[in-house]
Amino acid sequence: MDRRRFLTLTGTLTGTLAGAAGLSAAGLTRPALAASYPFADAGVPAELHAKTGELAPYGLTTVAFTPSNGWVVVTQDGRYFARGVPDACFAELGKMVKSGAKIHCVAFPPEGGDRWVITSDKGMAARGLPEACHQRVSDSYTAGRQVVHVAFPPAGGDRWVVADTTGFYTRGVDDECYQMMRNLTQGGRRVTRVAFPKSGGWVVVAQDEFHARAVDDACFKKLNELAAGGWQLHNVAFSPAGGWSVSTRGKVPALPADRVRQVENAVGGATVWQRMNAWKTPGVAVAVVVGNKIAWSTGYGWLEAGSGAAAHPETAFQAASISKAVASVGVLRLAQTLKQPLTGDIRPHLGWTLPSRSCVSSTAVPTIDRVLTHRAGIVGRGSTSPADACSGFDTGGGGFAGYGPGATVPSLLQVMNGEGNSPKIELTTAPGAEFHYSGGGFVLLQRMVEQQSGLSLASYMDKEVFGPLGMKNSSYALSPGFELAAGHTATGTVIPGKRNRYPESAAAGLYTNVLDLCRLVCYLNKAWTASGDIAGPLTKTSVRTLLTAGPEPTMGRGFFIAGSGTKSFSYTHDGSNHGFKSVFKGYPELGAGYAILANGNNMTLVNEIAAAVRSVYGWA
Repeated sequence: MDRRRFLTLTGTLTGTLAGAAGLSAAGLTRPALAASYPFADAGVPAELHAKTGELAPYGLTTVAFTPSNGWVVVTQDGRYFARGVPDACFAELGKMVKSGAKIHCVAFPPEGGDRWVITSDKGMAARGLPEACHQRVSDSYTAGRQVVHVAFPPAGGDRWVVADTTGFYTRGVDDECYQMMRNLTQGGRRVTRVAFPKSGGWVVVAQDEFHARAVDDACFKKLNELAAGGWQLHNVAFSPAGGWSVSTRGKVPALPADRVRQVENAVGGATVWQRMNAWKTPGVAVAVVVGNKIAWSTGYGWLEAGSGAAAHPETAFQAASISKAVASVGVLRLAQTLKQPLTGDIRPHLGWTLPSRSCVSSTAVPTIDRVLTHRAGIVGRGSTSPADACSGFDTGGGGFAGYGPGATVPSLLQVMNGEGNSPKIELTTAPGAEFHYSGGGFVLLQRMVEQQSGLSLASYMDKEVFGPLGMKNSSYALSPGFELAAGHTATGTVIPGKRNRYPESAAAGLYTNVLDLCRLVCYLNKAWTASGDIAGPLTKTSVRTLLTAGPEPTMGRGFFIAGSGTKSFSYTHDGSNHGFKSVFKGYPELGAGYAILANGNNMTLVNEIAAAVRSVYGWA
């Protein structure tokens, strides 16, 4: 990531649009400001350079270029000068200034001709804009919001950015550029300037931050010099001839702490982009819960290495073993609905005979509760191989490798019988005696849900959990229809088929995004602390059961727990599929939590980001 940091504008701006062909200049005799503001440019017409120097002390509100290398300069006290702009634009600019309007922006679509837009604190004027862009600017003013900036990518057509006093709107812009606009606004900032060099690339400014891609080195250097001096970046403009102009009209104001930037810059002792590069992870999404609301969400990098599609918080990743925690919500929903005790034996609900190794006692019972807490004796991590053993096991086991593009995906029953690429599911230790993390146990829970509900796990969870909680981009389907990230190897290359398939859905097959996971966190937090039942799939009693230690002291049902009985009490689960890593965590007593999803093959990056979140917010 070519991240470039800077400070920029907070004032309220607006604009008007006008278009004409001509060249002219005019200046109003208003009092000069008692200030001197720095500016820099390169490769611009000599007259523009001179006029910028002449007008900069009055505080420039806009410097803009036409596609034919005409230009216009306007100050905050109403002085302006233009050369080679459309006549109608120049005339409209004069009218607006004369009426007392403060000009925020003048911009020209790349097709040239009599096309332009002017925005101000009193309204806008425009000619020849893409219809949707013109409507968007008009809608902002109708809603009482001033438009501070309009920008057009060099490709032309229906491509544009509109930034007003509360938000921004885009169409047809580079996806990473949009990603950066979205990220910058998550920390309580506003997009104030966007600029596009004709040769490609972009700059996005949001008050005290900026990001850039493929910007002229001298321009980048000047931006950093201004930043180091504490100046805001009020104007960035690129000429069609390859020149550039940057200017400021004041120092950066006091702004509230930007938690997003604090997290981004505290990942493993570096920035999130540097650590993503170090761990060869193309894409990451993060969301944070504060006060039981999603406080912010961001995406970094790419859905797939080498693609032009950026990762966003709305992007679905494979959540891997987080699948188990989320499926547990569905299991408790089923038990609640059917009034089924968790202390009951799971075997009568499977429609299948659970085998056991000969040395396992036939008297102990694999209860639903024990399965949820990985103490049911089912083949698992550290209790799988060698085959037929009941002790002295090798390490490993308990997970699923998934099925690549050339493999036939077995049915759930075939998985249970060991006819896929994993050992058969059986009892290998006495139920209740030991803790062995078991994906196989959650395959049995999946089978139980499907047998008792008459629905696939995907359909059941959609109906009973995801729908009620508004988790619209979550699914246990093998190949959901929404936007999906591709998985990557430890070297950063796309895995074959982009994603393995997991028929063991409850154990490893969930697709979700960070927003949906944080919706679940908000629900569980509120349900835990509420005085009674709240709207959602579970009663307060069921939520308490879900998140209270059971037969295994470190686990609720499907969730790992810590700090029970303290303000820092938490529940969590992480995940590791081929090409994907993940974690989410909730703090009910703090009304807090987070979710992190990555499409790389190294868990350290996810842990580093999680540690940065906890450090910035002071969560234990």
